[in-house]
Amino acid sequence: MTHHPDHDVELYRDDGTYRVFVDLPGFDPEDIEVTWVHHRLTVSARRTGGPGSSRVFDHQVNVPRAVDDDGITATYREGVLDVELPVDRGADPPGRRIEIEE
Repeated sequence: MTHHPDHDVELYRDDGTYRVFVDLPGFDPEDIEVTWVHHRLTVSARRTGGPGSSRVFDHQVNVPRAVDDDGITATYREGVLDVELPVDRGADPPGRRIEIEE
């Protein structure tokens, strides 16, 4: 069964994997482009209908942890794009703690 998001885009963390659900009804898989660059998932979809009719969707999602780039998968069912981004358990979270000097 496909999860239908309450919003256009939803991000969840589920047991070591981030999941991004994007509601894209009416698009075909070949209309959708998914890219991953520098902790950011970008989803773009373009569909041209009849004369003067087109639909465009562009959205970026920042992911707060390092991701195993090779393990990213995406599926599209019933108008919902589901992208799974496995957390890279060997990487430290971005950023660092700042010590306070007295």
